[in-house]
Amino acid sequence: MKTSYLTEIMEIVNTLEPKAKALPYLELDSMMLSQVVEVAQRVGQNDINNTHIQNWVRRKYLPSPQKKKYNREQVANILLINDLRNILSLEEASRLLGFVNQTLADNSDDRINPSKLYQYYCEIFDRTQLDWQKSVEQLANEVDDSLTDEEMNEEDKEKVAVTLVILNLLARGNLYKQIAEHWLKILPKEPEHELNPSKGS
Repeated sequence: MKTSYLTEIMEIVNTLEPKAKALPYLELDSMMLSQVVEVAQRVGQNDINNTHIQNWVRRKYLPSPQKKKYNREQVANILLINDLRNILSLEEASRLLGFVNQTLADNSDDRINPSKLYQYYCEIFDRTQLDWQKSVEQLANEVDDSLTDEEMNEEDKEKVAVTLVILNLLARGNLYKQIAEHWLKILPKEPEHELNPSKGS
């Protein structure tokens, strides 16, 4: 029974671009805004556009571009913020990045080069994705085993199984998100990167 929905899950995973595909772009000296957006859309799988990035600059999440071009450190931070905003608020994402690199609008006080930080993030994300592909088969087996004694037709059983797999994935995501949010709350606050309370993307 698990074959069809497991295949569908794997097909979804295979549509996700590895984060490492963005790394060659971080070797460029600079990029235009439209180029940055194109790369971020490919690896971020979300709705990022020019306005998002311009708002982040305005809110001091990023240094201002020079002659309308973004250097590799700015591009790395854009890619990080874009990914993190899928699960955190912008304030939480900027607090995390500010914890390690202090003033977000100024790269001169960074503890680690944002390009290197993004490279580490890519390695973690892509390795996690590979590990997840292995573990999801085990999850599907566990769901099937738990439904063995349920008296229902195959179509109903498959729909219940799919729902349980999705709920399991959401539960894991929710747990990890809650842990990360609690940890973020106890990080020491750096006065240099106090956030602009104004709303924005």
